[in-house]
Amino acid sequence: MNSDYQSDYKKTYNQKNKIVTMPLSNAFYNELKRRAIILDIKTNTYAKNIITSFLNNNVPKTLTQDQKEFIQQYIHISRGIANNINQIALKSNLNEVVDINILIASLKTYEDEFKKFITKA
Repeated sequence: MNSDYQSDYKKTYNQKNKIVTMPLSNAFYNELKRRAIILDIKTNTYAKNIITSFLNNNVPKTLTQDQKEFIQQYIHISRGIANNINQIALKSNLNEVVDINILIASLKTYEDEFKKFITKA
């Protein structure tokens, strides 16, 4: 049964996809590999992204490690603010007193983090 499944899968895959191989000079391969390492993806995946993006007249859909870290930091700060707002909403819905001084200090901290974040970009 498993053998039939694999055979059918391979047959369907080969009908829908083609493997492309081509020689590259060492200089071109090393540059391709270097760029793939920077993007933290495999060399073949990077080559495929370049080719398909070119054929689709698109800019390659890859992010550098720095860009990924930038986005992660942005998300972290944004989630902190959202969490803070949710806590305030919960307390007000429960008719609990919200300490304005704590609220302002917390928002000031996030504002300072965003200022550092933005000036770093």
